[in-house]
Amino acid sequence: MGGFIQLVMSPKWKSWFRLMPAGEVTVPTASDRSEPSLWEVLLMLAMMFVLHLWTICRVSSFWDLAAAWFDNPGYLDVVTVIRNWHFSGMEMPWHFWGFPYAIAGISKLFSVPELVALVTISMLGSLAVCVLVHRLYGGWVAAVFIFINFEWMQLSVEGGSEPLFMCLLYASFLAARSSRWNLAALLASLSTTVRPVGVFALLCYAVVLARRRSYRKLAAITLIGLAIGVLYVVPVWMILGSPFGNFVGYRDCWGTHRWPLTYPFSAWVSSYLLALYGNTRWYMLVFFAVWPVVALAGTVAIWLPGNRQRFSAMYQPEALFASMYTLFFLSYTDAALDVVLSRFLIPVLPLLLFSLRDWIPRNRRVLWGGAVVSALLSSAALVHFKNVFGFRLP
Repeated sequence: MGGFIQLVMSPKWKSWFRLMPAGEVTVPTASDRSEPSLWEVLLMLAMMFVLHLWTICRVSSFWDLAAAWFDNPGYLDVVTVIRNWHFSGMEMPWHFWGFPYAIAGISKLFSVPELVALVTISMLGSLAVCVLVHRLYGGWVAAVFIFINFEWMQLSVEGGSEPLFMCLLYASFLAARSSRWNLAALLASLSTTVRPVGVFALLCYAVVLARRRSYRKLAAITLIGLAIGVLYVVPVWMILGSPFGNFVGYRDCWGTHRWPLTYPFSAWVSSYLLALYGNTRWYMLVFFAVWPVVALAGTVAIWLPGNRQRFSAMYQPEALFASMYTLFFLSYTDAALDVVLSRFLIPVLPLLLFSLRDWIPRNRRVLWGGAVVSALLSSAALVHFKNVFGFRLP
């Protein structure tokens, strides 16, 4: 035990994980002095939490809603598999196990129900993401991010893997910003166990280090990624009988070709046309149509002359990640891509907003008004519009 403590306290070990002081990490500055502080953004997020919970609890049981919300039943099923260390032969769980591991750990450590652990991780992860985005991209981007897509509030309160994934991902970006590549690779590798697209961050780090000819660092982050991958795959293989058990369920979303990628916008256009000629309400069609435009505009803006030099000099891994991630999901073959694209884009929204930051209104009333509306819309999507606003949409 003494040897372990000595190893942890050794200068070499501290250096491996050490982040540079805050002042040495490049932080974008606003064009004026009225940029929202971290405390203001956190207060805005807390207000949205309270307003969302209040409107939900007026008409429904929060815990019943959270238990049935989106992917939560699947994640709780995986937690059961992990805790019993046995697959009972039910439908193959396709969700990645990083989030269920965290749920099982928190539930065991604090002796709380698994659903409570799931919601707690999501809420705390959302707060951490808010802090990280403010640290990396400034107050305007952080403030707009928390309300521009009301689904983020649902994932933060009712629960979802995105807050934990983004917490690890953006902590990885912060580590890379201060050239702590080993820590950045470790955090990105852990994010990949939550959502597999985290591997794009590792690929971006490899590209940056290869271009700099830092081959020793490249070898180190490659070994870290492989080690985390092996540690993740072995239990999955032991329990499910296949190292690729997670991917089996995804095939049902990829259409008849059973392949995840196609031409950019192809799957989205097909699914949107089906919605357009179906019974989808007009406001949902507008919501579905906005996000491909935002994704394309934000990605193109990264590489425009005004942004390209800054991104290439200071935010190169993040620029590559945003482009790779967005292109992947614009080319994804999900049969309901028009519906799910808005959620898929949430992890990259801070980067897209940062590239479009000159379009962000520098007005507190707009920010706080948007936060209130977003919190109410996030509730209305769960308990019906009339229960929240008192009238029906035409």
